[in-house]
Amino acid sequence: MNSLRRLHVAAIFVSFLQALRSFLVPLLISLFIGGTQSSGGFFRMEYVWIAIIALSFIAGVVHWIFFRYRFEDGELYIQKGMFVRKKRYIQQQRVQSIDITAGLLQRIFGLVKLKIETAGGGLEPEIQLIAISREEAEEIRSKLLNKTSQEAARENDEREEEGKPELTWKLKPNRLVIAALTSSGIGLTLSAVIALFSQVEQFIPDAYYEQVMGLVSRTQLSAIAVVIVIILLLSWFLSFLGTVLKYGHFTIETYPNEIVISRGLLEKRQLTIHPDRVTAVRIVRNIFRQPFGFATVYVESAGGGTKDEQLSTVLIPIARNNEIEALLADVLPRYAHPVKLEGAPRRALLRFCFPFVIVPLLLALAVGFFWNPYGYYGLLLALLGTGLGYLQYRDAGAGVDGPFIAVRFRKLSQVHIISFKPKIQAAETRVSPLQRRKELSSFRFSVLSSVVGKSFTVPHLDERQVGQLLQWFSAEKRA
Repeated sequence: MNSLRRLHVAAIFVSFLQALRSFLVPLLISLFIGGTQSSGGFFRMEYVWIAIIALSFIAGVVHWIFFRYRFEDGELYIQKGMFVRKKRYIQQQRVQSIDITAGLLQRIFGLVKLKIETAGGGLEPEIQLIAISREEAEEIRSKLLNKTSQEAARENDEREEEGKPELTWKLKPNRLVIAALTSSGIGLTLSAVIALFSQVEQFIPDAYYEQVMGLVSRTQLSAIAVVIVIILLLSWFLSFLGTVLKYGHFTIETYPNEIVISRGLLEKRQLTIHPDRVTAVRIVRNIFRQPFGFATVYVESAGGGTKDEQLSTVLIPIARNNEIEALLADVLPRYAHPVKLEGAPRRALLRFCFPFVIVPLLLALAVGFFWNPYGYYGLLLALLGTGLGYLQYRDAGAGVDGPFIAVRFRKLSQVHIISFKPKIQAAETRVSPLQRRKELSSFRFSVLSSVVGKSFTVPHLDERQVGQLLQWFSAEKRA
C-alpha cells in the first residue's frame, strides 16, 4: 500500500448523510422560529435548508477528492484539505485501539468504517476512514498491529478452527424491554418533546387550533393534565424505541484475548475490548432501575469507549444485582472480586444534606415574602433534597482488598466502581474548611478511559479512612 489511495466513492454519500445528521437539531430549531410562515421576503428558511443540503453534499465531494492515505514504513499516512493541506502520520506504537464497524450508512454500500484511536488523540478518534472495503480495513489493521498478511490470515484460520467462542451471552428480549422501560434517556427525550409541543400551533390549521384552545380555556386544569400525560407518554415511547434499536441483538462473545460486543437493530456495531486494557468496572443503578433490583455495567478501557456513553463501553445493558458478580466472573473474571465497603461516618450526614436543603429554604423564604402561598413549594423541595442527601450519605463508601479498590457514591443514580491497583493513574484527597471541622475528607482517583482520564470522587469520608486509601496507593507506587 505505497501509492496514495482514496476512500470508496460511496464516502461522498456517507459524509453527506453524516453532515445532514449533524444539522438535524438546527433544522428542527429553524422550524420553530416561524420563518416559513411568511410568504414574502428575501430571507426564508426553505432557502437556508436548500443551502445547507447543497453545501453538505459539496463538502462530501471535496472531502473525498482531497482525502488520501497510504501505509509505508510502519506508519499510516493521511493527507486532507483543499485550501489548508493537512498531513498526518500515525505510528504503530501510538495506536491504542482499532475498531472496524459496519454502521447503517456503510452497510447500504457493503463497506465498513475504520476508526483508529491513538495516545493523546483527544475525545474523538484520531483517524476515521468512513468508507472502505472490509478486506482493506483488515489489511490496515494487521499492518498497524505489526502483523504480516500471512500472520493475520493464520489468526483468522485459528479463529475458525477454534469454532465457537469460549462464552456467548445474549440479552434476552424480556430484559431488553425492561431496559427500555427503565432507561434514563427519558430526560433528554422529554426536553425535545416539550420543545416540539411548544411550537405545535405552527403545524395545526387555525380553525382546529382555536377549537382546541377554546376547549383548554373551558377545562383548564384537566386539559393541562392531559397535555402533561401525553408529553410524558410520548417521551417514554421515544426513549423506549431508542433503547430497543440501540441494544437489540446485544451479544457478548469472549475469546482468550478479547471480548467482542455486538449490538444494534438498524445500525449494527461491533466493539472489541481487550481485557488487559480494562481499567475499571462501573455499575450504575439509576432511579428507575434500582427499585426493581436492576443495574447497568460499564467498563472503562484504555483506547475504547464511545462518546454517546460518556467515553465508556456498556458491557451489560441490564442485569439483576445478584447476577452481576457471576456475569463478571464469566466475561471479565479479574473484576469479579467483591470488596467490603466502609461507609461515611454519621457526622457526615449534615454535610450531605446541607446543599440540598439550604437553597430550597432560601428560595421558599424569598417567594413566600412576595407570594405567600407559593413559598410552601420551596419547603417541599427542601424535603425532597433532604431525602436525596440521606441517600447520598447512605450510599457513600470505599474499601480495598489486596490489589482491588471499590468506591460507591450517588449523585442521582448510584454508582459502584471496581478498579485494579496497577490501573489507577492518580489518587488524591480534598478537604474543605467545613470538612476539616468535622474531620472529613473527599477521596478521588483517576483511571485511563478512552484516550483521556476519568475520575471518581467519594465525598465526606472519615479522614482516617481517606489517609489509609492514600497510603494503600502510594505503597503500590513505591513497590
